[in-house]
Amino acid sequence: MDKRIKILNAAEILIKERGFYGLSIKVIAQQAGVAAGTIYCYFENKDALLNQLYRHILSESAKTIFTGWQEQDTAKQKYDRLWQNTYQAVLKNPNRLAVIDMLRCTLDNSQQETAVLDDNTFGKLRGFYLQGIDDGLLRNWPVAALVALSFDSAINLAKKVLTNKVMPDQILLDEVRDASWLIIQKQ
Repeated sequence: MDKRIKILNAAEILIKERGFYGLSIKVIAQQAGVAAGTIYCYFENKDALLNQLYRHILSESAKTIFTGWQEQDTAKQKYDRLWQNTYQAVLKNPNRLAVIDMLRCTLDNSQQETAVLDDNTFGKLRGFYLQGIDDGLLRNWPVAALVALSFDSAINLAKKVLTNKVMPDQILLDEVRDASWLIIQKQ
């Protein structure tokens, strides 16, 4: 495995386990199994490492969310896949959401926005919503609002399943997904 990725993975694990308390280059290096000086070959300082970790997590999340994406699919088929992939991603790695939230608290808004826009990590998702708006299929709302109504339902339902507040079955998942689709459609 690439040393840079080992370092990022180690930092994510430590943040999951401890938060930012006691998070240092030395501790990250120990977790990654590298010398502390090695980290500085890849990252200028801890802040740069955290910024790159945020970008890394976004990139990994995008790969997961877009698994199985087919350009020729209908908008509804694409939506169903994105929603289901998001739901499953939370179930498979629930702590990642906590790490993302913690990183958002440490990074200023410009770093967060740059992380998404520079890498064009979620460009396909943005394009999906803008195309839906242009085609008159989706409400002409800010993309962030459409995303919140779409994927927050998948994320929050997965959280409820993880805490045993909801017992999932495919019928329920389909109904919640379809309800969120109906909400964002232009009436």
